[in-house]
Amino acid sequence: MAGLAALEALTGKLYDFIQSMEDDGIVDHHFKDCYNLKEANGPFLFIELLTTYISDSETTLEEMTTELDQPLVDFKHLEQLCIKLKGGTSCLGACRVATSCGEFRQAAIARNKDDCLLRLEVIKGDFSILHNKLEAFLELERRIVTNDYQGC
Repeated sequence: MAGLAALEALTGKLYDFIQSMEDDGIVDHHFKDCYNLKEANGPFLFIELLTTYISDSETTLEEMTTELDQPLVDFKHLEQLCIKLKGGTSCLGACRVATSCGEFRQAAIARNKDDCLLRLEVIKGDFSILHNKLEAFLELERRIVTNDYQGC
């Protein structure tokens, strides 16, 4: 029974954490919806999803940075990278990064390198905040799925 109480306490912390991310405008309701998909698809689904999202997003941000470092910028390629990043971000419910991506895309469509550089820094800042939150979330989630309830 103590294990069940500890699981409930840890799960409560996790949902409170999700709510705090929503309150801060980092994620929207889609994040919780995605999280709840694990019930039907296995306990490790969301851990795998977040881990893949973080890795793919970091790679895309590096590609965007590299493209903007070129003397002749391929704005169409930048737009495609931005759409890729925004797509994964939107599906996850990471609304702050998704909004920043939309602003970057407008700068890429306008073929404005300076604005793209500025918007990329905003995306990176927003992603850094999200990444830190997701790592903390993953720590709680791993404890839940591995039955590690110590300290609850």
